[in-house]
Amino acid sequence: MKTTAKGAAIAALLLLAGCQSEVKPENITAQVTEAASPQASSASEGFWRHWSDGKAELSGYDLIQPRYGEKRHGRAVLVFVTEPYSRSRKVKVDRYNPNDPDHAMALKLNHVRKFQTGVYDYSVMTSVFVDPTRGFAPMEINFSMQEWCGHVFEEIHFDADGASFDLNSYFEGESRREKLTMPSGALAEDNLLIQLRGLGADALDTRAAEVDLLPSANFRRLNHRPVQLTPSKITWSDAPAEITVPAGTFQAREATWRRMDGSSCTAQLEVAYPHRILGWRCDDGELARLTGSTRLAYWGTHREGDEKLLSELGLAPVGFTPTSEP
Repeated sequence: MKTTAKGAAIAALLLLAGCQSEVKPENITAQVTEAASPQASSASEGFWRHWSDGKAELSGYDLIQPRYGEKRHGRAVLVFVTEPYSRSRKVKVDRYNPNDPDHAMALKLNHVRKFQTGVYDYSVMTSVFVDPTRGFAPMEINFSMQEWCGHVFEEIHFDADGASFDLNSYFEGESRREKLTMPSGALAEDNLLIQLRGLGADALDTRAAEVDLLPSANFRRLNHRPVQLTPSKITWSDAPAEITVPAGTFQAREATWRRMDGSSCTAQLEVAYPHRILGWRCDDGELARLTGSTRLAYWGTHREGDEKLLSELGLAPVGFTPTSEP
């Protein structure tokens, strides 16, 4: 990635702005290493024009999450945003240097879920960091789940030798570290909501693909499944179709994949760029439907009253009204 001195100065200033920083490269030449998956196309200049605007894409979803044999109602939020990242240290860098080969402008997906189980609730977050100049291949995936019994945190770091897995858990006997072999063509299910969008091109890439799939952290956690690859196939619907979700009516294509337990999931993707995720459903009853979407520099919207902006996502603020006056 190249940038002018002016672009670097802009980047340095923006890095002081808060939890998020954006770089607007004035000249990007992709030095690309293609990923094996047919769905992985590397970023074009059009990608950088769209995703380097200093904003995040925020999408809200009405969520049904199966848990303890019942379908629980909740909500999900997908946050897609670019940010500077250190390949070796696996962290967001404070001062981005476009001439440092260790620095990358990552595309990050934060996938947030909240749902209720009786008296207590679950908070789940998966963060996926991918390299747009290398076929949107994952650099890091981390996952956390909190509920009233305790919490867990797992990290998967990807490198040329495969991936390293590290799980820290409140529950006895679960914490461990191991090395994972990731053969050519293997995909992480947590990365599918990026890969399937085909953000490197204007048109969706709807070719079928035979892959080895690493199940998502949320699926493995809720179903007590091991960290191992399973053969899967990604297939697409034959033609676009009109679908209606709470956010409106869209032309969409559907992508379906099979999980390690034999069940399958289907995601609905908007045909028009940037191919937003309109929803997904799985055989176990999991269901998400888009309630609203916007582009917003959300990290600066933390003042009292800014919660009204959630209406753009079709979501309402979580109520924390006191039961009595202090």
